[in-house]
Amino acid sequence: MKQAVAYYRVSTERQGKSGLGLDAQQNAVKSYCELNEFELIQEVVEVKSTRKSRAGLFEALNYCKASGAILIVARLDRLGRDVEQIAGIVKSEVEIIVTDNPRATRFTIHILAAVAEEQRRKISETTREALCAAKKRGVVLGKNGKTLSLLNKKAADEFARELLPTLIKYKNRGITSVRAVSQELNRRRVPTFRGDSRWHPTTVYLLMNRLK
Repeated sequence: MKQAVAYYRVSTERQGKSGLGLDAQQNAVKSYCELNEFELIQEVVEVKSTRKSRAGLFEALNYCKASGAILIVARLDRLGRDVEQIAGIVKSEVEIIVTDNPRATRFTIHILAAVAEEQRRKISETTREALCAAKKRGVVLGKNGKTLSLLNKKAADEFARELLPTLIKYKNRGITSVRAVSQELNRRRVPTFRGDSRWHPTTVYLLMNRLK
C-alpha cells in the first residue's frame, strides 16, 4: 500500500478554527485515499499562509521526502497560486496528486498553474478597466471600488449555478475530469462566462471551485 501525506491550506485563522473549507479538503483527500488504497500517514494544515511563508507546505514536503510518501492535495489552488512557486514544488523529488484532477502529470500541473495565473491577471485587468469606465460615467463605486467587484462576483456565481445541472448530468454519465468536461462543453458549444467559444481544463477547474 502506498503512503501519502495530505496538505490542507485555509486562508484565514477563522477558517482554520471553524473547519470552513478544511472539511471539504479533508473529505476529498480521504475519499481519494480510500478508493485508491493509500495509507494516509500524516496530515498538515496550513492556516493564513502567504506567498513568502509556507512553513506547513515545506513540512509536508519534508515528510514525503523522509518517508517516500506521495503529497496529496484536494485542489491545485491549495498547493499554491503562484506559478513560480508551484514550478519549484513540481521540480522537487516528491510525487504530487491533486484529487480533483488525479491524472495530472507534473507537466500538466505546471501548465494548469500558469493558465490559472494568467486568467486571474486578465480578470484583474478587466475589473480595473471596468472600474475606470464606471468612474468616468460618474458611478459611485463604494469604498475601494468594491461595489463593482461584488457585482462581478455575483454574476460569476449565478453563471456557475446555472451550469450546475449540466455538470451533474455529465457526472452521472461518468464525465468527471476537468479535461473531459471542457471537451463536452466545447462540443455542445456552451459559452463561457466571458462569452468565449472555448472552454479549457483550467476554466472548468475554476468553475467547479466556485460551486464548491
